[in-house]
Amino acid sequence: MRVLISADSEGVTGITNTNELMFGRVHYEFMRTMMTDDVNAAIEGAFAGGATSVVVNDAHWTMTNVQIERLDSRAELIKGFHKHLCMVEGVQDADVVFFLGYHARTGDSDGVGNETILGREIVEIRMNGKPVGESEINAAVCGQFGVPVVFASGDDLYEKELRGTLPDVEFGLTKYALDRWTARCLSPQRSHANIRAAAQLAVERSVAGEFTPYRLDGPTSLSVTFSSTAEALMASLIPGSVRETPRIVTYSAANAVDAWKGFFAVLLLGWSATDEVYG
Repeated sequence: MRVLISADSEGVTGITNTNELMFGRVHYEFMRTMMTDDVNAAIEGAFAGGATSVVVNDAHWTMTNVQIERLDSRAELIKGFHKHLCMVEGVQDADVVFFLGYHARTGDSDGVGNETILGREIVEIRMNGKPVGESEINAAVCGQFGVPVVFASGDDLYEKELRGTLPDVEFGLTKYALDRWTARCLSPQRSHANIRAAAQLAVERSVAGEFTPYRLDGPTSLSVTFSSTAEALMASLIPGSVRETPRIVTYSAANAVDAWKGFFAVLLLGWSATDEVYG
């Protein structure tokens, strides 16, 4: 049983603000330590449940966050931003996927660190007309490869949101959200125990064949509402994209993977037009 851990940061144990989440900020190194500890707890649980290999894909921001010098030696690490499948790079060689340290989508709840892919540049993303976050998009990409998402960790509002798409996933609770930048945090000991237990059970259930991939039938459409018309204008330079309104750009393809790749290009080009003051 080959496990891919897609490791984000907003849902990590004890993390609640941008001074922890952003490279170069005052508490960034604290976040790296907490993120690596959460990852190691998931690795421990995965192997206890019967995993034969574990690959960790660093999936937060610069994607250079996990402390490889402290990583469980049984695992391997995909490190760096230049990846076609972004947060789920490595799914091509996996049997199951974990969403560790994930978070709620932008604007729909008070989940800690709620955002979708980029941050302030994005007001909303829709997939086939439905508002979605990173979890739904990534689960659909994984599903196109026939790989199910079996575990997730983060705050309680993220869990509630996630179960609308993946109701059977095993979940490791790390904190209770009070606001986008405030939470009632579990101690690391309790949080890591939750992660280990959920990871172990997720793999055990996977070995028993209890999970099915989240697949979208037919063509897939991804639309982004940017915070700025300048971002949408630049994004619409991607061949095949459609500028639906001054701030909405859509990319469609025959399946979720191809739709994601084109849409990722839309997001990156739109991001190039962001303004530090006006967004």
